[in-house]
Amino acid sequence: MGKSAIGRNLLRADAVVDYTALNEAATTSTQTLFNLPAGAIVIDSFFDVVTPLNAASGITSVTLKIGVSGSTAAFCDATSAFAGTATAGSRYADKTNPSTKRVFSAGADVLGTFVADSAFGDGSTSNLNAGVVRCSVLYYQLPIAGA
Repeated sequence: MGKSAIGRNLLRADAVVDYTALNEAATTSTQTLFNLPAGAIVIDSFFDVVTPLNAASGITSVTLKIGVSGSTAAFCDATSAFAGTATAGSRYADKTNPSTKRVFSAGADVLGTFVADSAFGDGSTSNLNAGVVRCSVLYYQLPIAGA
């Protein structure tokens, strides 16, 4: 059996989540970050804290995990993105090997699940007053028959 180059480069998908998007009247906010195409093989995932999430009062911690439906921490376990714990300009990734959910025979949405210790907002306005997080996934894309 011979080896052959498939001619596929490493690709990167990014999504920026601003604190204003986290406004649910609940302690969990699930954001659809982007869609990975059929044939995607996730190699790595991380998030960059551009500005730590912060609140004047109420919320004192926020964690973020990155994954897919049914396995919301498939690519990154819950890690703090909140001021005092997270540092602006820092990169966070705590899984050296993504889960078994890393090969996609069909396209799939990548989700960012934010969890706070108090409600994010009232459904329209956020209780946070600052913060920007950039979520990234590195992947290869293989050709999938019929996709």
